[in-house]
Amino acid sequence: MTVIYKETHFDASHRLMHYEGKCSRLHGHRWSIEVWMEGTPAEQSKILIDYNIIKNIIDIYDHQVILNKDDPLVAAIAPFQTPVLTNGDPTSELIAEDIKNRLNKFCEEQKMSASVLKIRVWESEGCYAEVTA
Repeated sequence: MTVIYKETHFDASHRLMHYEGKCSRLHGHRWSIEVWMEGTPAEQSKILIDYNIIKNIIDIYDHQVILNKDDPLVAAIAPFQTPVLTNGDPTSELIAEDIKNRLNKFCEEQKMSASVLKIRVWESEGCYAEVTA
């Protein structure tokens, strides 16, 4: 079993519809993402998964507005840019789960022997959500 680690960042805004407080307003973060993946490297290349693939999958969030698919702001923003939509409020917990699912789906579709072991999504310094396999 091999484990690899990739750290990357993206800038994006979000809002939490079902939260009472300042995070219920549209605001942005410099998100930091840490990904640990495990599995068996490909026989010929000896690579578990290319680090750039991890980054490219996460980059769908970069410079985007991330909203709950049921948020009324979707209709207001959509004429100007297509927001990234989530099934629920786009918390760091939900984004971590979404990234895990996207990475695992890619590996499955490519018939790679790799899967997410753990993901940390840092919303701000000192605050992160962690999802494990």
